[in-house]
This record gives sequence, C-alpha cells and structure tokens, in this order.
Amino acid sequence: MHGKLSSISRIARFLVVGIVVILLGVSSVLAEEYQDYKQYKSKQKDTEYFEVGLEGDQIVVTAFSDGQEQTMHRSKKSIRTEANQVTVGDGIVFDNDALTVGGERFPYDNISKIRVFGSDDYLQIKFYRLTDREGSVSKVRRGNFTRFGGQVSIEDDDFIRGFVFTVAGDIEVYGEVNEDVISLFGDIYIGSGAVVRGDVATITGRADLARDASAYGEIYTGDEQRTKRRHRFSRHEDMLTVTTDFKYNRVDGAVPYMGLRFEDPDSVLPVLYGQLGYGFASDRWRYDFGFEQVLIRHFPIAIGGSVYRRLASDDDWLLNDAENTTFALVVNEDFKDYYEAEGGSLFLRAKPMSHFEIEARYRYEETNWLRSHSKLWSLFGKNKDFNRNFGRVYNPYRSYSIGEIDTTTNAYMDFQVTYDARDKGQPYSNSAWQGFANLQWSNEDLQSDFDYRRYSMRLTRLQKVNRRAMLIMSAMYGGSDGDLPMYKRFYLGGLGTLYGYYHKEFMGSRFWMANAEYRIDFPRSDLSASVFWDAGRITNNTKFTDDDEVRHDIGLGIYFGNDFKVNIAKRLDSSGKDDPKVYVRLTSAF
Repeated sequence: MHGKLSSISRIARFLVVGIVVILLGVSSVLAEEYQDYKQYKSKQKDTEYFEVGLEGDQIVVTAFSDGQEQTMHRSKKSIRTEANQVTVGDGIVFDNDALTVGGERFPYDNISKIRVFGSDDYLQIKFYRLTDREGSVSKVRRGNFTRFGGQVSIEDDDFIRGFVFTVAGDIEVYGEVNEDVISLFGDIYIGSGAVVRGDVATITGRADLARDASAYGEIYTGDEQRTKRRHRFSRHEDMLTVTTDFKYNRVDGAVPYMGLRFEDPDSVLPVLYGQLGYGFASDRWRYDFGFEQVLIRHFPIAIGGSVYRRLASDDDWLLNDAENTTFALVVNEDFKDYYEAEGGSLFLRAKPMSHFEIEARYRYEETNWLRSHSKLWSLFGKNKDFNRNFGRVYNPYRSYSIGEIDTTTNAYMDFQVTYDARDKGQPYSNSAWQGFANLQWSNEDLQSDFDYRRYSMRLTRLQKVNRRAMLIMSAMYGGSDGDLPMYKRFYLGGLGTLYGYYHKEFMGSRFWMANAEYRIDFPRSDLSASVFWDAGRITNNTKFTDDDEVRHDIGLGIYFGNDFKVNIAKRLDSSGKDDPKVYVRLTSAF
C-alpha cells in the first residue's frame, strides 16, 4: 500500500494463513468420505428416449425412435388409472414395464437419465437412454430405482445412487437419493432429514417437503401449474474444487488467478474459499479469502465474511469482468474505471422466497490510486491506446479525486434487495420481472473518512407479446446525499445505459433512466432483431433543474443467440456529436 502497513493488512495476512490451513485440513479429512458422495458418471453416451410434459391442460408426450420423433397432445382430463396401467387418451399407455406411444414400446429399463424443465407455463420431464441398450439396463440395475405403481419408500438408511422413478405410485423419501425423484401421476413427500440431490417432479400429483429436508434441485408440481423452487442460495455437487480465473484490464494488465473452494453439499459445514492472483502490469498481488455459513436451511439465512486486496470497480452493474476482459483483449477497449481496495467485509444474507434475496453487508476498505497503462497488448487494437482511468472525468475534479483515493478509508453499510424471476438459461423465453434496490451508507461512526448516502433501484419487465416477439421495459433511479467519492458517482452514456452517447459521457450525483426494446425472433434461427429507445437525465445538483437536459437515443439491435448482440444507436439531442454509436454486448443486456 505504497509503504503503508495497516492493521487491515496484518489481519488479512493472519486470516489468509488460517483459511488456507483449514482448507488443506478439511480436504485431507474429507477426501475418503467424499468418494461415497461422488455422482456416478457413465462413460457411454445418453440419447433422447421420450418426454412427458404438461402445457396448460394438455399432456404432451414425445417419443424418439430411429432418428424420428412423434408427439401427441391429450387432455389432462383423459388420464385413466387402472391396476396395471395408465392411459392418456388414445395412443398413450403406461403399463408395468413400458410406455407405448402409437403402438411402439419404450421399456423403463432403458432409462439412463432424467432431466426436468419447467416454468410458470409448462412442465417437461425428459427421459434419456444409453446408446448401448444393454449398457442402459446394466446401469439401471446398478443405481436407479424404477417401479410402475404402488407405495415407494426410501428408508432412513437407504442410499439410492441414481434416480427414483414411478409412473403412478406415491413416493416417500427418508434416506438419500443422489439424483431426481419423479412420480408422473402420484404424490411425493420428502421427509424429515431426507436428502435429494436432484429435482423433484410430478405431473398431476403433489410434492411436499419437511422443513428440515434438503432438496438441491427444483420442486416441480404440475397440479398447481407453476414451478415451486426450493429456497436456497446455490446448487452444487463437488465438495472441494480447484478454481481458476483470468482477467485483463488497463490497470492490472493480465491477471491469472488460482484458488480452492470447499463447499458442503448439505450446507452443514461452512463454505471456505481462497483465490490468489498477480497483476503483471501493476506489479500487485490480488487475493480474496473468505467463508460463508448457512444458519438455517429451510428458510436460508447465512453469514459470512472475507478479506481481500482487489482491483475494485463500481461499474459491475454495466458489464461483468469476463465481458470486459474480452473487449480489452480483442480491441483495446476497457469500459470500467478502477481503484484498489484493501480490507474486508462481513455480511448477513437471506432468501425468504423464490427469486427473492436480501443482503446486509459492512465493508471497510483502504483505497489506492493505480495508474492505467495505455500501451498494453490486444489482438486487433495494436494501433490503439487504452484510455486513462476515469478519463471521462473533467479536471481539476479528477486530479483532486486521485489524491483523495490515495489518502482515505471508506467504510460503509451496503443493503441490497434483488428479485429475478427470469429463466437463467433462456431469459427471453417467458414473461418475467427483474429488479433490485441498493442503499450504501458511509459515516465516521463506521470508521470512514466519508459521510454520504447512495441509493439506486431498477425494475425491468420482460413481456412476451407472442411466441416470436417480446417487449422489454426498464426504469432506473439513483440518488445520493453528502459528498460522494469519484468512484461512487453515477455515470450515464454508452454501454448499458444510453447507447447513442459516448461511454460514461455524463457524471452526476443523481439520475434517472428509462429503456424500452421490442425484440423479434426469426423462425428456425438463432437470429433476433430489435428496435430500442433510451432516455435519461443526470445532475450534480441536489435536485433536477431546467438546465439538466433529458437525453434520448433510438437504435437497432441484432442478436446472435441470447447473449451476443450488436447495437447501433443515434442520439437525439442537438449537441453536434450525433454520429451513430456502435456497441457490442457479450452477455444479456437486461
């Protein structure tokens, strides 16, 4: 820290050593036990076998055979259950041994794997078989539990290596199941102390969990026509993993990272992690060591903390490090501004309901200014220099702020609420809400050199117009009280905000922004096109005045898949800087 040896540094070194020792000890003690929980991985290839789903009041069954597929839609009311078979209208029969679709039989013994997909609009259970059918039967007998009907009970001392599947039976689990638990037309109960490491799904029945049961997958119930998601922070299988990462930016240059992460699948032991990297351009070590302990599992509440020395940026809401690294490596464009932060944080996190998470965090950081390096290498930007760090900020404020960053400590409380009901894999497939609200409060009582409040909130609606079109609308507001450091101010223009303007063209202490986009998907293609409009207003005053102009732009976008997008936009003010701007996105913009 430029010659400073702070108390934070000494604490950091002590905790770093302690966490590394704990990680090594835990990995040694649990290595043998971990082998009992490793998921079985077949060396043979799985292929699609058949699917059973529910869309509205329609049962949809698709069967795959010799490269051909046949799909049948039948009313949910047409389901008939008898002693040894379940019929769904004409042409679909589940008997003791197989599913029959259009006269062709699909024995249950050939099922090797099950995957479940669902949303508020549909539920789909996909069954796979091994390419080698004899191998499939062998695997079923080794790890999976399959039965047509009757009562299925997995007792306290039972461990099922694969999945549990029944057509018409009711399932009760009190032991452990390593994969999915599926009853197409029966009820499911996951009892006290039971563990299910996959999904739990039923087409027409109920799925209930005891308060202290552990289900790491999703809970799908077709009778309610919605997805019941288990409230948890993350889904994981491995206990001890080696982590690697790579970042590239105009301050640190190339930064390779390596670390260890220990994570207990049952959330009983704390999560422990450590990551170490080195910035070759800044000649600075980067580290992040921390822990997280789940206190309550059925209503997830966790505490945790970390110590770190990181290259920090408050532009993470605009784009993530992976996307920014790609831009820097390929075309010498770094869209973030940086400062070094050395310190630590403590947090309390809760997930009271599906899609909804709240967090309260205390941070203590000693900050440093590090210069940018304009002549760093890139693949296609050899004749182009990187811009200065915070290069869009006017002097003399920028010069003053550089000195302030080098001599101050920022300690603050950070409260955040997030809600995200999008499908993570297909964010544009269904209508959904997404939003967040954030409050940061810094005060001398928190051992800080600053006194301010900074708050922001955003609400986004993805509205499906029809199967090919979607309207995306977003509104955001941010404000502050007190004297913000330069890196905590708000910036508008360019990537992630107003696409018709230069990146981070405007700076202020409060702003509002609205974005609207109409997206159309092309049939039988990964291509989509959109037309969009952005508007925003920003000021350094305590409130907006007539001098604070509302900025507008309009533009066109082309999507290649869900993430890669090219935007071309034109500002609508009379500044004379009205040349169209082109921006590329490598992740979902909303």
